[in-house]
Amino acid sequence: MQVNTTEVIDRNNRPNVSQRIGLRTFFMNDGAYVDPYEISSVQLFAESATLSPNSVLGDDNLVTAIPLMTFAASAPTAGGTMIHCTQPGATGPCEDAFDPDNYYPAPTASGIYRLSEGEYVVVLDQIEALSGWDYTTETQLAASSLSTVGDYVDLWAVKLNSASKYQIITSKFSLNEDTFFAFTEPLLLTTSNRLMNKHVRYGETIDIKVGTEVTIQNEDVTKSIQNIFKESVLTDAFITIKKVNQNPAFDGPFTVVPTTSLVGGTTPMDITGDNTLIYNWDTTTTIDAMTTQTFGSPTGTYSVQVKYTVLNQTIISPLFYLTVS
Repeated sequence: MQVNTTEVIDRNNRPNVSQRIGLRTFFMNDGAYVDPYEISSVQLFAESATLSPNSVLGDDNLVTAIPLMTFAASAPTAGGTMIHCTQPGATGPCEDAFDPDNYYPAPTASGIYRLSEGEYVVVLDQIEALSGWDYTTETQLAASSLSTVGDYVDLWAVKLNSASKYQIITSKFSLNEDTFFAFTEPLLLTTSNRLMNKHVRYGETIDIKVGTEVTIQNEDVTKSIQNIFKESVLTDAFITIKKVNQNPAFDGPFTVVPTTSLVGGTTPMDITGDNTLIYNWDTTTTIDAMTTQTFGSPTGTYSVQVKYTVLNQTIISPLFYLTVS
């Protein structure tokens, strides 16, 4: 996944202790993604330190212990001092505090970023000397405290609406070391893809899903290592979607969703823990900046192609086709 233009490893993609890790959380209410009214902080603890709730939470169910690392949105005032921001939709100095366009890898990049409605992320950067300020305990913290292999939790202090109290939402992640291997010959690694969507309706905003099967053909590679490659080993995934006009009276094909190298745009995809690539496509945006005389009807046949990196290989999939009706 990407935050701004920086590639980070999702928590489900077997991150190790020396990567930039995106700790992403989705908030839902009644089956729909929603933005919490406030997000005060994200605090990281070793899972072993949270086995008993009162070891980290006070009587008000808020964190009272000193965490390993804290993330909090902040913004400069007119005088240049930093203030603690909690509301994603706030105006004034805090207006851009949650904006992911303001993220770039740096020791001070300990913010909370809103990727889309109900989707937020913090970046545990194990490459930079990342640090953060914990407003609860008035303590300066360093992400290097999470430099060992193990299981961790991230505690999100959120207020779901203006009338509610703050509550703690807990998620888990692990830092691994079994992503490091040594081999005596190059890995013979192949991938195959399949498009899971075959038919969508015009007007839908739909997740385009492309499954990926990774195979290691070296006979002397153990099953335990082969199984790890069944989990996410893909990076830098991008998508191209084109309208294929079968009527010779119309022009085409038209690129409606570009990718970095194929046509010059930047359209990254999400990568799940089982190597599935996902792109959320709004079918109604297909004819922007185009004329209906040359483009034709927005319904019809579209081609889908993905591009991604696995180890030292850059893979471009075959063309897949789906119908928009």
